[in-house]
Amino acid sequence: MSYTVTLLCGCEVYVACAPWTGLAHTRIIEWKPIGCRIGSHGVGVRLQLWELLAYPPDDPPVQQWITHQAPAARPQ
Repeated sequence: MSYTVTLLCGCEVYVACAPWTGLAHTRIIEWKPIGCRIGSHGVGVRLQLWELLAYPPDDPPVQQWITHQAPAARPQ
């Protein structure tokens, strides 16, 4: 599962997640606008996780809902 996040500076970040845990394991800047003044941002640069914590994905992945059965009532 993967998605794209746009940062406040305008950079677009590709985020790839492990399908079995949903945890982001790759965060790479794909595009940097001319107006971005953050020196550490560059195309192909890996971002640290805490740099993305405040940003929701541009296109959220489709949620797969899992239904659980309620436990059976205990006899009294």
